[in-house]
Amino acid sequence: MNGTTDILIAASEAEARKAVEDARLMLVTVRSTLADLLREVAEGKAAALTGVVAKQAELESALRRVFEVEQKYDDWHRKQSDGAGSGEIDFDAIRVEIGCRLARLRDCCDPG
Repeated sequence: MNGTTDILIAASEAEARKAVEDARLMLVTVRSTLADLLREVAEGKAAALTGVVAKQAELESALRRVFEVEQKYDDWHRKQSDGAGSGEIDFDAIRVEIGCRLARLRDCCDPG
């Protein structure tokens, strides 16, 4: 999966979690590379300095992506937890709703 819309089209919780983990892995990888480049700069390797700027931009982008994907995951998870995605049916609530509708129909159609 790729992109922040992955969560919206995920068929299962496992797929949604994988999208979040992929984004986090990307963040950790870029952070690690940036740390390596900063060590090289500290050791006096000036050539590494140009890579630091690019990796910093990648790190910021990866961090934004993690926030976006986690937000989409939270929204997706909340929708799944609302009961619609859980597969549970509240028969008592359905009975009450049907009873109310029937009562309104009786009141509406009763000539007396």
